[in-house]
Amino acid sequence: MEEEEDQGPSYPRPWYYRPEFMIPMFIFWPSGALLAIRSPWNTNVMFGGVAWAFIFVFGILGVRWLNDGVYQPIMTFYVPGVLLTIITQVQWTAYRKQMAEKEDPSDANSGEREETNPPRPSARRRRRNQRTGRIRN
Repeated sequence: MEEEEDQGPSYPRPWYYRPEFMIPMFIFWPSGALLAIRSPWNTNVMFGGVAWAFIFVFGILGVRWLNDGVYQPIMTFYVPGVLLTIITQVQWTAYRKQMAEKEDPSDANSGEREETNPPRPSARRRRRNQRTGRIRN
């Protein structure tokens, strides 16, 4: 388990990535699943797969409820979940940008260095029907 924590970023997790908040977020679709997928601390393929399954299954279920005219579960779980998703994704984007600036303030200089480097040469093209070393009879 310590190896998984070492692979993530060095800055602390925000409030919405703490375990006690992640469990309730899976109730409000799609907030928990999107946070799990976008998490730099998540290196577990199974957990990511479950998050994708939540997105697909509950997305299809929501469409079916809309087609059947059943609005109670949509208003109870989906509307708050979409609002929570928007709030957490905006906060997550701002937090990552803020932590990246604190972690590596020389990023602005590296962008200038990249622009001065010459572009990479393109790959050589091969002829499609070229057969070397064969003699035609």
